[in-house]
Order: sequence, then structure tokens, then C-alpha cells
Amino acid sequence: MSKFYRLPVLFIFLFGGLILIGSRGFAQSKADTLTDEMKAKIFSHLNHFTFGFYIDTYSNTTLDNKKDTSNLIPFSANCPVRDQIRINHAAIEFTYSADKVRGHVSFQWGDAPNLLALPESQFIKNLDQANFGFRIVKNLWIDFGYIYNVVGFESSWAIKNRISTVTTGGYFEPGSVLGVKLSYKFSDKVDGGIMAGNPYSLAYGRNTNIAGLIFVNWHPLQNLTLSYNNFFGNQALKDADINNNLLYNNLILNYYPIPQVQVVGQLDFGLETNAKLAPDTDKLAYVYSGFIMARYEFLRHFAVTARLEIFNDPDAILSAVYEYNGETRGLLMRGGTVGFEYRPVKIAYVRLEYRYLHANDGNKVFYSNQLDHLNVMTFSTGVRF
Repeated sequence: MSKFYRLPVLFIFLFGGLILIGSRGFAQSKADTLTDEMKAKIFSHLNHFTFGFYIDTYSNTTLDNKKDTSNLIPFSANCPVRDQIRINHAAIEFTYSADKVRGHVSFQWGDAPNLLALPESQFIKNLDQANFGFRIVKNLWIDFGYIYNVVGFESSWAIKNRISTVTTGGYFEPGSVLGVKLSYKFSDKVDGGIMAGNPYSLAYGRNTNIAGLIFVNWHPLQNLTLSYNNFFGNQALKDADINNNLLYNNLILNYYPIPQVQVVGQLDFGLETNAKLAPDTDKLAYVYSGFIMARYEFLRHFAVTARLEIFNDPDAILSAVYEYNGETRGLLMRGGTVGFEYRPVKIAYVRLEYRYLHANDGNKVFYSNQLDHLNVMTFSTGVRF
């Protein structure tokens, strides 16, 4: 081949090679761009996910009776087992929070969920909550699934409380609801909403009737919150001839007069139709409970808390029936708790508490039905991160 012909051929090969290399580089660049976009989308979603762990342990020591044959302390929504070192809660949480979508799933194990689950509701005992929601318009959300009940200041998770043990009234309060929740923020000072679904708790899990709830929170000052919550529905079995319509009202005051001091007051008052004890079984019955609590924090890591409580259920709407000296009535309980807390870091606590409870004379609800009163020391510690 002459030089005249070899030059065009060489030019064609060189030009073709450049095109091939360029096309490969363009394809590689496009693939890298797509991969980067996919990674960005994945990581943008992952940025909305958070997860956490929670565990708390405890040990109860009853002080004035060594003949108690039961391991359980009555009316304990948490920390229920005595004279042993136990796990109250061990939980794992997953949360998704975005501008228009949110969700929360948490699983739990331990003494508290095992105790609070009714036999017919055992399938749900390890599920603390499982729900998802959408923002309909600004400040208006709708959530579906297994949702925390709005009634009550206290939680069975000790780390959410100022005192690890829950009051007797808290033990009987409504539990979480499997249903729907509509919530709206009216302003910076007022928010609220409604819920509907099947309740799951010791006192209210007796049937499959749908219950309703209304809640309103008012923040008149930065250091003051007033809340009204209620629970209403038919507590009778579905095939019952008589309805037991219940309206359970819950009022909460949460006040910080100074940053180191917190004062909480709660009052519950319930009415139920056709619920009085014999012979007036067709009349309206009532129940009430409440507590007042004060907490003082000092030296950054320490706090002392005191709480007084009462629970009165004369017609046994929520509690069992007791008889003494010819009188038949439901549970009456009074008591007080004093606790000392040390927080080495914000996410962990160590607490030592003394609690005294006294039921109606002759009810003998403590120490295997031997005494009307309870003296117990509780040591608890937990971490949530």
C-alpha cells in the first residue's frame, strides 16, 4: 500500500478510536451520574430515618412482710416483680419523619409489656407502637395503626417519667389504640385532635367496640401547659343487652415556675351508665383518681421528686369488688412516693424511690391478701439512645 493510501486509513483508525473512547467516557459519565442520583435519593430518604434503643432494669424490696408468697406487686403498671433484679423494658425504635410522611415502629420486651397484655391480646404485647401518617394540609396530620393513647401524663416506660413507678390511677388508665388519629395545630398555643379505634389495656380491653378520644393542649405560657383528654365508648360486650357507655375525662397541668422546678397535677374523672353495684345496677356510676407531683433539679445531674396520689372507684367500674364489715365497694387507694435521681448524662438515669400505698381498711390487697398497705423501695436505672 502506498503512503498516499496509508495516511487516510491511519486517520480513519485514529478518528474512530477517539470516537470510541469518547463514547465510552460519555456512557461511563452518564452511568456515574445515574448512580450518584440514585445514591442521593437513597441517602435523602435515609436522612429521615432514625433508630434507637431503650433498656431499663429495676429491683423492688418490700419492707414489712416476709410471708408474701406472690412475686408481683399489685397495681403495678411497671416494675412489678419484687425481690429480684429484673428488666422492666428492652425496646428498639424506628422512626421516619419527612415533610409530608411520618411513621414509628417500636418493639418491646420485659416485665411491663408481659404484665399489661391481656390473654386475648398477647399478639400485641411486644408491639409498643406501629403507625404511619400523612400531612393533609399544613398543620393537619392523619395517622393510622397502633397509636399511643393521649390520656395520662405517665408512661410505662420509666425513662419518660419523673418517678419510675406509675400511680394506681395510671395503672387503670386507657392503653394504646389500634385505629386512626387526626391531629391539628391551631396555633403556636393550641393543638389537638380526635382518635377512634379499638383500645388495648387492662381496664378497657374487654370487648371489640370502637372507642373515641378527644385531646386539646393549650400553652398559654412557655412554661405552662394545660391539657384536656377524654376517652368514650361502650364498655359492654357486643352481644350484651345493656350498654355501659363510659366517658373518661383527663386534665393535666404541667408547670415550670423556674427551670429547675416542675409541678404536675392530674385529675381523672369517669362516668359509666348502668354500672352501679347492686341493687342500683341501672344507675350512673363514677370513678376518679389523680396525683400532684413536684420535682427539683440541682447541681445539673441530681433531682428529688415527691408525689401524692389517690384512686377511688366506689362502684368497681375499673377495679375489682371488695367486701369488709358489710360494705361492698370497689378499690380505694391513697399513697405517696419520694424519689432521688442521678443522671450522669441526659440519656440515662439512676433512681432510688420509696413508695407507700394504703387501700381501704379490710381490703387486704397487698402481701398475698394479708395487709391493706404497702411499703416498697425501688432501685431502677435505664438508658435510651
